[in-house]
Amino acid sequence: MAITELGACEWFVWDLRRSNLIDRGHLDQLINEFLRKQPAAEPPALAQFLVNQGILSQFQAERLLQGKTQGLVLGPYTLIDALGSGSMGTVYKAFSKNDNKWYAVKVLPRRSMWNVRIARRQVRSFDQCKHPSVVPFVDVGTAGGTHYLAWPLVEGEGLDHLVQREGKLPPGLAARIGMQAAEGLDICHRNNLIHGLLKPSNLMVGTDNQVRILDFGIGSLLAESEGESLVDTMSTANSLTSGLDCASPESIMDPTQRTPAGDQYSLGCVIYFCLTGQYPFPEGTAVEKMMAHQTKQPPPIKEASPETPDELVAVVDRLMQKTPDARFASVAEAMEALKPLASEPPAPGSKYTAQPVVQVPANGFATPALEAARSTPGPSRTTVAASTIPAARSPVGPHAPSPSQPSAPPPSTKPTTPSIPPGMPTRDRLLIPSGLGADSHSAMPSKYSVENLTDPPKSLDERLGTTGMVIVAFAVAIIAFLAFYMLNK
Repeated sequence: MAITELGACEWFVWDLRRSNLIDRGHLDQLINEFLRKQPAAEPPALAQFLVNQGILSQFQAERLLQGKTQGLVLGPYTLIDALGSGSMGTVYKAFSKNDNKWYAVKVLPRRSMWNVRIARRQVRSFDQCKHPSVVPFVDVGTAGGTHYLAWPLVEGEGLDHLVQREGKLPPGLAARIGMQAAEGLDICHRNNLIHGLLKPSNLMVGTDNQVRILDFGIGSLLAESEGESLVDTMSTANSLTSGLDCASPESIMDPTQRTPAGDQYSLGCVIYFCLTGQYPFPEGTAVEKMMAHQTKQPPPIKEASPETPDELVAVVDRLMQKTPDARFASVAEAMEALKPLASEPPAPGSKYTAQPVVQVPANGFATPALEAARSTPGPSRTTVAASTIPAARSPVGPHAPSPSQPSAPPPSTKPTTPSIPPGMPTRDRLLIPSGLGADSHSAMPSKYSVENLTDPPKSLDERLGTTGMVIVAFAVAIIAFLAFYMLNK
């Protein structure tokens, strides 16, 4: 297709081509079909057409209209939507061309250090951790200077959002959630895998009432020795700060000290959160929270939840002991203590049943869930199962849904057609000075010429690297010293 035939859509088509989202031949065929019917169409109209055809997701269309073409395809993964951002980077819903399954892909900060050997070792370790509570760390990779980690996507609602939505949970349900999390931790601990960052936002409650632990593998990577760490010091510090509400005293003192006993303390904080509706030390600055975990006792559970059995209070108190030796001998022992206190799963239709906001058909883009689910704030993580998960081994584990249990609506055979927001930035708004019309820039901007279709320019520190930046800093210091010396001579 000649460039002159594209009209106002020229820059958008160029961005599409270099994004690697669509096969070139298929793309040209679709554009020809669209422009024959609407030769004077603007880029937002073409983007909407591709969304309606199921070729682009709404997220991809918005990114492309903003000129953000890089990083939508990372190795085998095509990013479909953004799920949220955390201390370690942004998490995306992605589709793998290797196995046609859905994954959660976490893109690390651009300046993170990278040690593939350590990360691959973590991936292999999870081959032995098959349990419904464990969402395994399955892949690592680098694409175009971007580092990413991958896990299978799982459907459900973040525990933090469930408590935010309904307040404190019944003691039996809190014990059940803690027991299922302990089961997953136990099998990983027996294979020398530590979570290290357990908190309510890393626990997903599924529509099958199964608790699944997210972000397994991150804590272990943070705990590696400094010379081999997968991530940089700033990411480690950010992870510590974001997890302070459930961080063990020993991990606060030394972020590399992530141990099975530390996971016990974090589990105690999670159960405390479920029972009271708040964290053990909800107020204060980061430093004050650090000191509280070291020296203070949280408000008694009975003050916020008088109905909590003494036995469950005792389990939480032991999990949250300041010294590791005072906790349970293993998380398996804590799991056994929680079992008799756990209730049956919530009844179908209960307000404590997970309410996922997005449903994903087997081979299509995400479709909106029920309108009722969309009326509530979105959960911290809402994703969709990408692999078969074995049945739980707990006697009160999840069961197959009964016929009376409400099921998700059947996937539509027609892709959804959400409209692009009127205020969505377009390249016209980004490149044309105020007061100029679209007709005044009919030529393709030079930055989109063929010779410039490369990765975006790197920052100075990315080009120089760590060693180069140290040399530059040293040279600047010498110059400053000499200047000071000459001025005062």
